[in-house]
Amino acid sequence: MTLTAPATTIALVLLALLVPATATAGSLSRDERDKPAEAAAELLSQGKPTTASYGSGGGTPPGDGVPDPTTASLEATNGPLATARYTVPDPSGYGSGTVTYPTTGGPYPGIVLMPGYRGTQQNLQWLAPRLASWGFVVINVGTNTLTDDPESRGRQITAAGSQLLALGDAAGTPISGKLNGTLGAVGHSMGGGGVMAALRDDPRFRAGVPTAPYHPAGNFSSVTDPTLFLTCESDPVANGDTYAVPWYDSMSRAEKLYIEVPGDHLCPMTGYGDKAKQGKWIVSFLSRWLRSDTRFSPFLCGTERDPDKNNTSLVTRWMDSCPF
Repeated sequence: MTLTAPATTIALVLLALLVPATATAGSLSRDERDKPAEAAAELLSQGKPTTASYGSGGGTPPGDGVPDPTTASLEATNGPLATARYTVPDPSGYGSGTVTYPTTGGPYPGIVLMPGYRGTQQNLQWLAPRLASWGFVVINVGTNTLTDDPESRGRQITAAGSQLLALGDAAGTPISGKLNGTLGAVGHSMGGGGVMAALRDDPRFRAGVPTAPYHPAGNFSSVTDPTLFLTCESDPVANGDTYAVPWYDSMSRAEKLYIEVPGDHLCPMTGYGDKAKQGKWIVSFLSRWLRSDTRFSPFLCGTERDPDKNNTSLVTRWMDSCPF
């Protein structure tokens, strides 16, 4: 629905009244973050207010030297920012960590990458420099054991996010001053189930990308944060119809996107699948919801996404809560 000017004004006034001027997105509880959007939506009777969104909402503004995205730049292996790597010297609450970060600008949102069952940092290594070069500080983690279950992986995502923020606050580290306090997560398989657990349990995580997610006992209807599900059509382990689709359907108050592509359970991992397209979608989604950067919306909801969405050899199922 397109709001008229008076309705939009009403929404703005309502949001100003409902959120104290001194409150920041990071200081609000999950319920408090939802109230302004819920109240404005209720009083406007229908549709999504153009001035608010569920989940991450506030984010941080565009900028930090990130140029306007194009299809070509988003599908390139790396984005526009130079990056460097830093090995976490003493991981706390998880097995190992490598941080990839932009060498200039900031502060930026932080992203935790979590592998799947028997997986290592190699699982999502392809994504770390790609995200960092588009304005994120990324910690690619190894787990405490190779067989940790999804709930344990969710707790390790939280632990890695906490340590990433602490390193950003500490003097003398390569990422000192580079974190803005906003967190997101990407995970594969059991790591994807861990992403859902982190979104459910830790309000610091404001957006997530579970890929081929697996969690046999997951109930995530309470998740309100923006979520991109990336699944594999021929997945015998974590088929979307068994896990991701029911979760997607149950998340009635979240901005969400579901993309299913050809391949088996390994399709989101390093060395598999179409990384140009997968990278474009993930970078665009996290840029939209962790930086509130609407320049990336057309690649998910606008005409720029249609060649992907309508290409049946590339995408076998696409669902979304557009416009956003």
